[in-house]
Amino acid sequence: MKKRMIALLMTLLMTLLMTGSAVMTGCGGTSESESSSESAETKEESSEDAVTISLLSWNNEENMTPFIEAFEEENPGIKVDLQYVPPVQQYLDKFMVLSAADQMTDMFYTTAENKKEVFEKGLAEDISDLEIFQRIDEKVSSIYGQDGKIYAFSPDAWVGGIFYNQDLFEQAGISEVPATWDEFIDCCSKLQDIGVIPYLDDADNVNSIPQTLYQCEVISQNPEADQEINEGKATFVDYYTKPFEEWYNDMLEPGLYNQMSLGLSAEQVTDMFATGQVAMVTSGPWNLEVYREKNPDLKFDSFPLSDKDGNVVLTGALNAGLSISSTSEHKEECKKFIEFMAEDENLVKWQETSGNAIVVEGIDYELDPVLDKYKDYVVDGAFYYTQVEWKNSAGIFKEMIAAVQDVIAGADTIENVPKRLDEKNKELDE
Repeated sequence: MKKRMIALLMTLLMTLLMTGSAVMTGCGGTSESESSSESAETKEESSEDAVTISLLSWNNEENMTPFIEAFEEENPGIKVDLQYVPPVQQYLDKFMVLSAADQMTDMFYTTAENKKEVFEKGLAEDISDLEIFQRIDEKVSSIYGQDGKIYAFSPDAWVGGIFYNQDLFEQAGISEVPATWDEFIDCCSKLQDIGVIPYLDDADNVNSIPQTLYQCEVISQNPEADQEINEGKATFVDYYTKPFEEWYNDMLEPGLYNQMSLGLSAEQVTDMFATGQVAMVTSGPWNLEVYREKNPDLKFDSFPLSDKDGNVVLTGALNAGLSISSTSEHKEECKKFIEFMAEDENLVKWQETSGNAIVVEGIDYELDPVLDKYKDYVVDGAFYYTQVEWKNSAGIFKEMIAAVQDVIAGADTIENVPKRLDEKNKELDE
């Protein structure tokens, strides 16, 4: 009897405990399964609440994805929708379609090729207030700006110079690279004296030397020279006569500029430099690894071409820059992304990706030894890619190449080259 009473009491106690547990759950207690369910719902809601900013990208997924993932991790409330379109023409075509349809992405890349359309149509938001521009020379930031406002952020620029074969220089008794135009001509003479081709261009770049002289002589003193031509305040005859005539009188006429250039492709000139058949070429970062792969034993370096007074303005161009669409509904989120890309750590990482020189002052990074000497030039804004500043760029550039080719072939005079450019400019304006 006693045992039965104990058993009944135990059963009653277990019932009460189970009932209490159920009551506690019903009053707000959370079971393990319910907790997991609620956590999943919270994550889903958080994802749904995130702002998505779209980016029409000039740079491919491989380059951009690491930065986007890092940004999203730091900013869990913002997602970046990368829409990569290969440059140059495909990107420009897509850009034109989106802008014409008023369907521009939240962010896009402004380039030398589309900046005119960006400015004229008011497609980009003014981002002049970003702190990063306090560390960028005005000559650089204004490349993607107008009327004192800045519409794109680009952290880097490619620059090039005269690449030279160190062994051939040594054989010719040249111990120092030329610091002026006259010293450059002297180098050419010494190289020719030992039976070496001093310098070569390919057929599509026979204007490279006089163009660089123009940058050093004219742009160094008057950065607005091309704009003056565009506005009709000056002519090509005004600004281009001297550099073309110097190239002709000092280099072409004495035979220091080899007419072989007329029959050469860019690849052929690259091969000839890599194999030691020519002492100097105009080149840039795109050929560094090409030279090394073609000839691992090649010893080469570079120097900036200068005018008679030693003025230097490198041939180069600012990379495509991030812009915020003027119609975006998420401008603040877009600014956060640009500010993220402008952080010192990310600028260094971007430089490793692009291989270009950083335009932001105070950044510690390693550039290829052949180009390292150009770091300060880039920060100071001493680089220029003239033909992208012409309002009739494509037509003028084509005419310049044709005119210089005619001069080399003896089919036209050097005095007529700038006249032909003015005539072509007038024709394209009509």
